[in-house]
Amino acid sequence: MTCVVCNNISSKYKCPRCRILYCSINCWTIHKKQECTKLEKENPNANSTLEYYSFKTEDTVPIEKLKLLEQSEGVRNTLRNPHVRSILNVIDKSKNPSSALRLAMLEPIFVEFVEECLKVIESVDES
Repeated sequence: MTCVVCNNISSKYKCPRCRILYCSINCWTIHKKQECTKLEKENPNANSTLEYYSFKTEDTVPIEKLKLLEQSEGVRNTLRNPHVRSILNVIDKSKNPSSALRLAMLEPIFVEFVEECLKVIESVDES
């Protein structure tokens, strides 16, 4: 994964807004001075929230359901654990997120986080 700013091959960070890769605080400072745009712009007039996704599948969760995760006390509680946050960072920065996720699912604390997320998503489906 190459830094978009300096082309360094060892980029390990992503801009939280536009998700470009960068490798250092210097590159971040340069990037911050440029205008970056959010990857997924919200469109209040959109008929379907699935328009926000680049690759929709039958398992794609609509934005409204994902936003409910923010309000979940169970999800918040599991995110208070620094190990869970660390695992999420590893998955986010991984060159192979699917493999990283499979490994994360071997950690009981991460499974607890996933179960809390599923409780929120599945409870919406039942209503």
